[in-house]
Amino acid sequence: MTKRPNEKNERTKRDFLNYRKHAKQLSERTLDREISALERFDVWNGRKDFAKFHIDWAMGFRAHLEQAKTATGQSLSKSTRRAIMATMREFVIWLSQQDGFRRRVKLADAEYFRLSLRDEAEARAAPHRPAPSMKQAQRTLAMMPDATPRELRDKAIFALLCLTGIRVGALISLKIKHVDVEDKSVTQNPREVATKRGKSIDTFFAKGFKEAEEVLARWLTYLDEVALFGPDDPLFPATALEAEGNDGFKASGFKRRNWTTTEPVRKIVNAAFKAAGLQAFGPHSFRHMLSRHIARNCKSVAELVATSQNLGHTDVLTTLRNYGQINRDDQRKLVTGEDPDDLIE
Repeated sequence: MTKRPNEKNERTKRDFLNYRKHAKQLSERTLDREISALERFDVWNGRKDFAKFHIDWAMGFRAHLEQAKTATGQSLSKSTRRAIMATMREFVIWLSQQDGFRRRVKLADAEYFRLSLRDEAEARAAPHRPAPSMKQAQRTLAMMPDATPRELRDKAIFALLCLTGIRVGALISLKIKHVDVEDKSVTQNPREVATKRGKSIDTFFAKGFKEAEEVLARWLTYLDEVALFGPDDPLFPATALEAEGNDGFKASGFKRRNWTTTEPVRKIVNAAFKAAGLQAFGPHSFRHMLSRHIARNCKSVAELVATSQNLGHTDVLTTLRNYGQINRDDQRKLVTGEDPDDLIE
């Protein structure tokens, strides 16, 4: 039976999370994960007073995580265990600096909240992320209908993802003025666009998607000439719904506001790939697609750096490590100079 929460521990956890939120500026999503990690440790440790901390707790907790199971009976992934241990490490570092804990908790104690070097390396390794090829994205775009305004909007969303790999959170917050078809650019101003960590990002259209540029231009023309939207109106307005007797609601034009969640975009992209006979890739997969394409085909380091900046990455290594994985056949071809297909008679 789980012990009742320790009031002193709860206050300490609350103070730590306030520090992480306001001093470290962590997102609510990250804070939720940290709350979960702290609670997991506290429950496992029997709600013992944090002021009595001992390094045996850290070593015991690491052993516990190695045996822990998910709700479906699967072992915790090494990346999950690493994230939990990282939270505990930050917590102990913070605890060592607080009144009432300094004498018992030392800064070096935080180092016991680590996986083995092997597990740490495996946890940090970027997993393979499924993504379409450029040709698959082009074919899917060509197959999408655009006979109605709503279909044209959905196709324009897919087109912009092909051209830029823009994060979906930023996409749904764009205004018409942020896109310049002539300049082939999207200006992600963090004062108006929901960019990651409030970064200012200048994004340009990737080559190879001429039809995508044409679709986007037609959508902007519709917004300007038919819908009579202005520069400060949403680029991709939410669907307006109206009551239809006792049969619920039906789509009826657009609202002059952005979507409040990314779910509609995910559904549009999933459905488009399924209709093309492919697996239901998500919006984020376009970032992998563009990164892998440039990693295989770039002619200079500058081209690779430009693509990294285009995706909003501060460090080009982020692009290579998380998005630019090269498959085995391409790796062999680049290293040996031989195409595996040429070896098949």
